[in-house]
Formats: sequence, C-alpha cells, structure tokens
Amino acid sequence: MAYTTNNDKMLGAVLLDPELMKFGHYGEADVNFTSAYQAVESDNYVISAVAHIIIRASEGATEKEIYKEITEYLKNRV
Repeated sequence: MAYTTNNDKMLGAVLLDPELMKFGHYGEADVNFTSAYQAVESDNYVISAVAHIIIRASEGATEKEIYKEITEYLKNRV
C-alpha cells in the first residue's frame, strides 16, 4: 500500500492488524490500495467499512453520523 495521506497511513495501520485480518478474512496481499478512497470500493465489506469510517471522520462527520452510515452499509452488504 502506497501511503500518500494521513488517511492512507491510518487505513494501512488498521487493516494490517492481525485480529482484524482474521475477522475480515483477508490477507496482506488484499491491502494493496493506493488510497482510502480506492479501499471504499473493495469487495471485502470489512476493508470497505474501515475505509469509509476513516474518510468520514476526516471530513468531520460525527460519530453518530458515521455509525448510522456504517450500520446501513453493513445491513445492505452482509
């Protein structure tokens, strides 16, 4: 993963957590995004949700807004 912004660095750090990788059923090879915005489009719902959380938080969204968006996203995807 090429890091260009703080969001991208944070995404890499979070996604490379061994417990999250196990939970999300993905490996290091699956974390090869050039940006958090690209990761949002991932077929893996855990990767996409984490990217969405990081992006929305950096945009100034409240925790309540993010919770609502992620809950709706996961209801539609899982």
